[in-house]
Amino acid sequence: MNRVLVFHAENDGHSRMSPSAYYAETDLMPVAVRIYAERAPSANAKFDIFDDGVSIFTNTAAQLWNSSGVQIANAADTTIGLAAGQATEELAERFTDTIIDAGSWVYATIPTSGGGKNFTVILELEAIESMDSSD
Repeated sequence: MNRVLVFHAENDGHSRMSPSAYYAETDLMPVAVRIYAERAPSANAKFDIFDDGVSIFTNTAAQLWNSSGVQIANAADTTIGLAAGQATEELAERFTDTIIDAGSWVYATIPTSGGGKNFTVILELEAIESMDSSD
């Protein structure tokens, strides 16, 4: 682990967490994410982390089919969560295979607070070494 990004929100949903964004100085690979709350939410809380506006988490939206067997389009759900009554979640890693490129801006949002308070989301990243073989 070469870099740790820490995001915080008091309790309001539908907003960015503080700080507003981090700048990636080098290529980074997400390794782990941890969620903590001072007061556990009474309903499920949801969080998302973005790399230049694209979520770093896989889409877990349910696939729906109509009676003719045609897939119905669903909105993407890339959020990770803190279940109702839980104050910590340390196994929220559902990362895509995407690398956070140098020069990217990384930020977190809290679409739904679930009534919890003082959330902290910690993203652990590993720097990707350059594979320069021209030595």
